[in-house]
Amino acid sequence: MLEHNFQYKVRNYAQNDSQSGFTLLEVLIAIGITAMIGLGSSQILTSAIRTSDATQSRLEELNALQKTMLIISRDFQQLAPRSIRDEYGDYQNAFSTQSDFYSLEFSRVGWRNPMEDTRSTIQRVAYELDQDKLIRHYWSVLDRSHDSDSVSRTLIEGVEDMSFRFRNESGGWLDAWPPESSNSGTGAAPVDPRFAVNQIPTAIEITMNFKQFGSITRLFDLVTYLPGQKFPSSTTN
Repeated sequence: MLEHNFQYKVRNYAQNDSQSGFTLLEVLIAIGITAMIGLGSSQILTSAIRTSDATQSRLEELNALQKTMLIISRDFQQLAPRSIRDEYGDYQNAFSTQSDFYSLEFSRVGWRNPMEDTRSTIQRVAYELDQDKLIRHYWSVLDRSHDSDSVSRTLIEGVEDMSFRFRNESGGWLDAWPPESSNSGTGAAPVDPRFAVNQIPTAIEITMNFKQFGSITRLFDLVTYLPGQKFPSSTTN
């Protein structure tokens, strides 16, 4: 009797134990579902990271473009009719596109001097397009010597092409500066040779083609310095 009761309890325990566990099929299904959830979560996370990186990269490019345009605007708005001597002692125009090394070279005022260094507040600036990099140069002196090296800074990358147009005093547009003739434009009065090297345009249009932004054109109306006053060049005494 006791043995029969013991066997009966063992059978009931075995049955109850088998009913409280998972079958192999259920375990495999659970593992498959977990794997699918993990794979989906991984893909969503990877996509979110890529989107975040792409967005951050675009924001950095847009920020670089805004800074570049701000620097160019400040330079153009403070143009100065001040010619210089280069390292060979030759006179260079106050504003010129005829440089062998730079797309544009000019003088500008408003160069702050918080350290009170012994230098002018007029700065000589040049822009260069090196492959796809727009580089800004400046010199610590105006009239340069052979050891006067420029300080360069890459403003932005991805520039495929850059072009300028310049408005003269008569309202005409030129592709190069200074004008080839001694006149600033058709119908304009002849320019005194003493002041020819100090001519500056009245407006500048710049067009840049970017890989990431396409074509961007900006027009800058320039400030007129000391209306009616001329800045004679040291070429004529």
